[in-house]
Amino acid sequence: MTTTTITTTPDETNKARQLIELGLALDPEARSETLARLIAASLHDGLGTTLERFAATGTLQRQHMLQELNDLRVPIEQEGWVDALGRFVILTAGEQS
Repeated sequence: MTTTTITTTPDETNKARQLIELGLALDPEARSETLARLIAASLHDGLGTTLERFAATGTLQRQHMLQELNDLRVPIEQEGWVDALGRFVILTAGEQS
């Protein structure tokens, strides 16, 4: 008989949602990289996506991120998150040029 131990972490979905909503209330333009990365972490479609990479490392690949954001399908409550992250990508990329 083999025993398998699975380690799980607490589900932080509600906490992330609260932090994003609070962050956007304080910074509607999502100029904070921390807020933008939290949004990306909450929205990405899985490992290897540009949004996941940005959430994990802060590496911003403008065109790929904008394409992923354009292709995302989210509940209406999260559309503001997509808009805010898109603004962050466009404004940050403009500063880096």
